[in-house]
Amino acid sequence: MTPFSAEGCDFGKELETSVSVCGKESISLLQNDQIFITQLNQLHKLILLPVLRTRIPNSENIIQDLHKIISSHQSIYSGIISGECSLISAGKELSSHLHKWAMYCKMIHMEINELKKICEFKENEFTTSDFFESPTSLISKFEEIFQNLCDAVPENEDYKDILESIQYTFDDVIFKASLPNNALRLLQIQRLLIDRQPRILNPSRILLKEGCLYKVNYKSNKTKKLAFILFDDALLICKIQNKSFEWHVKDSLKCCALLPLHACSVNFASGTPSVKGNLFKVKCWNISYLLMSKVPGDAQSWIQALQSAIRRYKGSFKETTPYVVIKKNRKKDSGLFSNGYLVYMRKA
Repeated sequence: MTPFSAEGCDFGKELETSVSVCGKESISLLQNDQIFITQLNQLHKLILLPVLRTRIPNSENIIQDLHKIISSHQSIYSGIISGECSLISAGKELSSHLHKWAMYCKMIHMEINELKKICEFKENEFTTSDFFESPTSLISKFEEIFQNLCDAVPENEDYKDILESIQYTFDDVIFKASLPNNALRLLQIQRLLIDRQPRILNPSRILLKEGCLYKVNYKSNKTKKLAFILFDDALLICKIQNKSFEWHVKDSLKCCALLPLHACSVNFASGTPSVKGNLFKVKCWNISYLLMSKVPGDAQSWIQALQSAIRRYKGSFKETTPYVVIKKNRKKDSGLFSNGYLVYMRKA
């Protein structure tokens, strides 16, 4: 055994682990970068179609930009394989390229939808339903790669900078995707709430995600279906009152919690044999919800959306001290105010 062998000391073991993680993440980066190159090529082919090329503003500049990004990532791909390009070099412009790709995808989708309305665009080999990889899905894969690298080599500031820039891109993409028809959807959800409570209408509030998840009982593992509505500043949790629940039915939701995001955290939870599906936990002060989804990939989607919203909101929030308000004749209910939010805590 040499004095510098990995087996000789804890430092050696840490180094061996770091090298192993870097090798694994290099392979993962290659795989996802190949997907990214494919997506960029398909996008490039789409915008070259005459019907789109003439409608999209600055289409010639976009075409040139896409060509540069494709060439850059082809060089990165070859460089990583040959060992001439490091993970840090590969990640420097990654967030910028991902952001542009997401923006161009959105722009082209909007144009295609408009053309379909006037019957000037027909489905072809480039516009099938599974043509585009979801921008948030692919961005989150790159985020995971550099998160793993940061965990393995915590002292590396370059990895941290790359991770933060990718997280910023993810947050911005998911935030902007929620803006169209936001005010109308807020009004529709307000009408769904029994007694119209709580009041969620706010000119500055943004709806980010909505859907159903199952709350898991910690002791019995029994599940109960609840509606979850994520805003840019709070998470609304509601009981579903109608058995044949539909989002458009009035008076369908009864609020059981409205949690301010500045006090929330979210992470994966270990599963149990009796509960199928991905589990994760949402915690707000001393209240926690063990949640699951029976839809493949849905739990991961919720975790990403929650982490993004919490990360974005905490950046501009100033902590205040909450205080408890006791309500008479309502033993099951308590109110908690913080920064203007009434946090309902009814038994769900």
